[in-house]
Amino acid sequence: MTLFKQIIIMICVSFLTLFIATFLVSTNNIREYLNEQLSSHAQDAATSLGIALSAEVSEGDIASLEVYTNAMFDGGYYKEISITDIDNKELFRKSRPVAIDTVPAWFVNIFPLQTPYQEATVENGWQTVGTIRVVSYPGFAYEKLWENTLNKIQVYILVIIVILFITASALERLLKPLIAIREQADAICHREFPIIHIKPRTVEFRKVVSALNKMSGKLKNIFSEQAKLTEELQKQAFQDGLTGLPNRSIFIKQLKYFCDSKNKTSKGCLVIMQLNDLVQINKEYGHIKANNLLKKLAELLNTSSEAHSNSLVARLSGSEFALLLKSISPEVLETLGEQLKHELGVISKSLDFEDEDIAHIGMVTSHANQNVSELLSEADLALRLAQQKGVNAYHLSDKKQSKCVQTQGADEWHNIIIEAIEKNWFQLYFQKTVNAGNQTEFQEIMLRLNYEEQVISAGIFIPMAEHLEVTRYIDRWVIDKIIKQVQSGTQSVYCINLSRDALQDPAFPIWIKEQISQLTRQQQKQLVIEVPEYNIIKALDEYKNLLYILNTYSCQFSIDHFGIGFASMSYLQDIKIDYIKVHGSYASNIKDNNDIVNYMRQIISTAHNMDIKIIAEGIETEDDLNTLKAMNLDYYQGYFIGRPDPEEK
Repeated sequence: MTLFKQIIIMICVSFLTLFIATFLVSTNNIREYLNEQLSSHAQDAATSLGIALSAEVSEGDIASLEVYTNAMFDGGYYKEISITDIDNKELFRKSRPVAIDTVPAWFVNIFPLQTPYQEATVENGWQTVGTIRVVSYPGFAYEKLWENTLNKIQVYILVIIVILFITASALERLLKPLIAIREQADAICHREFPIIHIKPRTVEFRKVVSALNKMSGKLKNIFSEQAKLTEELQKQAFQDGLTGLPNRSIFIKQLKYFCDSKNKTSKGCLVIMQLNDLVQINKEYGHIKANNLLKKLAELLNTSSEAHSNSLVARLSGSEFALLLKSISPEVLETLGEQLKHELGVISKSLDFEDEDIAHIGMVTSHANQNVSELLSEADLALRLAQQKGVNAYHLSDKKQSKCVQTQGADEWHNIIIEAIEKNWFQLYFQKTVNAGNQTEFQEIMLRLNYEEQVISAGIFIPMAEHLEVTRYIDRWVIDKIIKQVQSGTQSVYCINLSRDALQDPAFPIWIKEQISQLTRQQQKQLVIEVPEYNIIKALDEYKNLLYILNTYSCQFSIDHFGIGFASMSYLQDIKIDYIKVHGSYASNIKDNNDIVNYMRQIISTAHNMDIKIIAEGIETEDDLNTLKAMNLDYYQGYFIGRPDPEEK
């Protein structure tokens, strides 16, 4: 119960107690007064009647007694009048029953009026000739007492309404800082740090508000400093100082994870770009122009990677850069090579180099069962072949393309994907995520395509779907299937990945809101909406809009593939998420790399301070699992935990 209600109730109880006490005392006093009035009234009547009827009583004139008595009885408020002679013989009696229709019986019982007999002697000269007894009629007194009571109740009700209105208005102003304090506390729990601008007039509230504002400011600084520390730790260990790109250490680790991952299904491409002679460029044009060249090459590769999700750019050495495209359609590789070749010429002219030939590019597609050494060797060979072709040339080596990919063009793939959605050719796979006690907490959704008696992995058809901008329709198909699963009564919690195409579709947030609104609150908790960090950074405003639209629902939110780039962790303060899934390359052989161990510990500490749970993905060995458990992560996922299982038909 709120403080406001408690104070109002206390005031009402106090006024009710005061009213009852005042009412009882006041009514009792009035009752005593009316009793005295009734007694006095009866006594006056008996005395006056005794004087008036002295002769009639003495002579025993009953007729005259009756006339005088009836006249007085009918003109006054009397219950009974009786006249007796000296021998106590009743000469005349006049009475009427007490009937009070306008006063409740319970009131009469609680506040009875006493109406005793009042007597007066009748004397004729010095001789006593009889006695007159009079009892006043209490009906009128009861009516007055009841009327007085009703008036008091009305006045008290009016007074308490006025007082409650005044009190409520005053309390609303007085307690306004408390509402702001509560909202500030809730905001801090949600990783927001507002400042209360209200200045309470009450000294105690003013001190509390001031203290909370200081606390909010300090917490904000602590979280900001912790996020900066995490970023600095990542940059020092894994970032090239000049270009801002990942360095060779983290790139080789992620490339190894890409090649060794047991669930690798993506059709990837490794691009190596090498300057012809960096030492000579430094000598001829100076360090400043040479550094500008390196920055422009980094910018070129970054720009080229933006169209491809989960791609990675790195500077491998002083003159060598790498671009790993983890999901890409082979059809666009030649286009990419031509664009890079063209842009190298543009960069050369912009820096006024005499020789336009500044770099060469080797491109090689990945294939199954290929280790990192083989992929690097093939890329190096492609680079040497490019150096023999001419100015800023590239060479694409693609020895083992998928048969399905080779035989289908873009238009055919578009028709296949749309038909697969309409005819349910897609199949759901589920990979479990467990807690520290090895109990399943989530089921991550994965997808396969059953086409012409082939099971095609998502790594083949998703890059083509992204290229054709139809992944939003695949996302809708998956969500529709999972909604039906939840409605059927399953108790599993499902992690559903959203593409950037879905995020950037203006109609998608409204559509998914309509789907989730079909579920109960408990069922909504069974949905975890996952978006890769790369897509969030590229479409942050759209992601915030999605969170805003789904804010009133109970579904949860997760960031997938966290830590693959160098995004500032400060954006986590602006969005409400429940989980962070750290990229699998950090879990692979983690105990052998102190830089990654320290970085992971900092991520865990920062996230936990923000009330965000941490999930480690890509766990392939027991050693990796034990090392991560010792770091107090919340959940674990990978082939060592459990392989993806197909949906039961």
